[in-house]
Amino acid sequence: MGKKRITQLLENLKENQLHELHNSAAIYTVAQVAVNELQQQSLQITEPPIAALPSAPTIIDKTQLLKQYGSYRACRKAAKERGIKFSRTPSWEQLAAAFSYAEAFQQIIKTYVETYPNPKLKGTTFELNF
Repeated sequence: MGKKRITQLLENLKENQLHELHNSAAIYTVAQVAVNELQQQSLQITEPPIAALPSAPTIIDKTQLLKQYGSYRACRKAAKERGIKFSRTPSWEQLAAAFSYAEAFQQIIKTYVETYPNPKLKGTTFELNF
């Protein structure tokens, strides 16, 4: 083999080595991106999202209660059906506040259940006491 041919083979060898180095770098980059993505996904699995609170509660007043239920007695009955209990006879303001809070609680519970669903709780009711 001549000197020219050996020099050409050495050049080809150097080029191949350089291509292999570039390919290795590209493979390493892709692998590192995949590892980072998997780590990010595993963090998301171990740290569940926090259920968001409603921005502001809906304010319900006496006029709305009368419009919706027609009378004080019907409003009290609706409150009882929703699980709202009072230690003594409530005023219209107390009824309105209770319905406002009940609405906010309903939104919070709905958001929480949608964020953390559990089919084992189907048919379960919860009572809040203050």
